[in-house]
Amino acid sequence: MSLGHDIEHITVSRSSIHRARVNNREEIAMSLSFKPEVPLVLHWDGKLLPSLADGRSLEERVAVLVSGEDTEELLGVPVSADGTRQAVAETVLKLVRESSLEGNIIGMAFDTTAANTGMVQGACIRIERALEKPLVWLACRHHILEVVLKDVFEACMGPSSGPNIALFKRLQNR
Repeated sequence: MSLGHDIEHITVSRSSIHRARVNNREEIAMSLSFKPEVPLVLHWDGKLLPSLADGRSLEERVAVLVSGEDTEELLGVPVSADGTRQAVAETVLKLVRESSLEGNIIGMAFDTTAANTGMVQGACIRIERALEKPLVWLACRHHILEVVLKDVFEACMGPSSGPNIALFKRLQNR
């Protein structure tokens, strides 16, 4: 009454309040839903992270987002069965389909692991087949430059026998 409301017209039933809250949340969710009308680029990257369940074991999580003109949206960071090309493609496609963005996707941004770039069964090929259209491949420039730098290094210094290159170890120690 002190707020200027008539107590006779206020619902105090627990179930009525619950229903009203559920309806209100649904209305808010619908107004916030991501439904762009612009072409989008699909981005993803996998990472082994500590499990949310126990914190000791590791689980493969795939961050998936889309970007386009004046828009960027994180679709999710779900757990993937593993880091294989099939599991990554299925995880990415599941989020794209749940968001109803199949028609908007025109390109893919990804790192250059064999699981993504395999020309026969890589995740990129699988995604293109599932969406039934060719997509622009935007391989991560950082990873592309690693490949170029590796070739330059091998041309100048000879092939390396592993990740511990003597020249870099000497520089690190100094």
